Amino acid sequence: MVSVIRTINRRGIKFVASFNLNSLKMVIMKKHILICINVLLISVSFAQNNNNNVENNGSQILNVSSSSRSYGKSSASFVNPVKKPEGSVYLFDDWNNRTIIHTSDQQKFSLKNINLNIQFNRFESKISEDSIFSFNINNIDRFVIRDRRFKNYYYNTTNRIFEIIYESGKISLLKGFSIQFVKGSPNPMLNRYSDKNIKKESYFVKEGASIRSIKLRKKDILKLLSPNQANTAQVFAKTNNLSFKNSTDVNRILTYAFSN
Repeated sequence: MVSVIRTINRRGIKFVASFNLNSLKMVIMKKHILICINVLLISVSFAQNNNNNVENNGSQILNVSSSSRSYGKSSASFVNPVKKPEGSVYLFDDWNNRTIIHTSDQQKFSLKNINLNIQFNRFESKISEDSIFSFNINNIDRFVIRDRRFKNYYYNTTNRIFEIIYESGKISLLKGFSIQFVKGSPNPMLNRYSDKNIKKESYFVKEGASIRSIKLRKKDILKLLSPNQANTAQVFAKTNNLSFKNSTDVNRILTYAFSN
């Protein structure tokens, strides 16, 4: 925590001015002592933070950031005492995520402490409590986290990170993520006293270079298939008790339908 040295207000200055010269000197000396103590505490605080256990291998992070191409950069962030909204802007609930990074120049890096910052649409690695490494997604082909694949595609005039639900030579089914910020209200009827970050998911179909939104429901999924494939998909889903509203089930359905 960064300490804040408060200034004396006007009323305090008037009160000091009423002391005699010796008293004023004592006040000034005490003030300087307090300032020195605060500076010392700040230095100790930073020293303690710098000794936090780093989960990622330092040489690996160095390799990522200093390779022949730029894959990211590190930055420091400090905790603001202002009350934070409820809910995280990160995809995963924790940072203990073993990750394989496949770069566009055919290199691989194995790291942990990786998470997707949905708000800023970037992957980050938590090096310490106040230090974040941000990856340059433009030079990375894909991230594989917990057996889930993520890629960067150009969509709606910007680059965006998607999770690959299904991928073949014809189509890809993608999942996108966003954060909806809900402002808190003092109105007791709303029962929403704090600001909240709410994670949202949406689905897309990629055909060639074109990406369009899609609903994860039976009729929309079947439209991706030929009539014969659609019949096969429905029988397969019914036989195996699969849902067209579940992304994992849809992956199995599409995989089976396109292979038959």
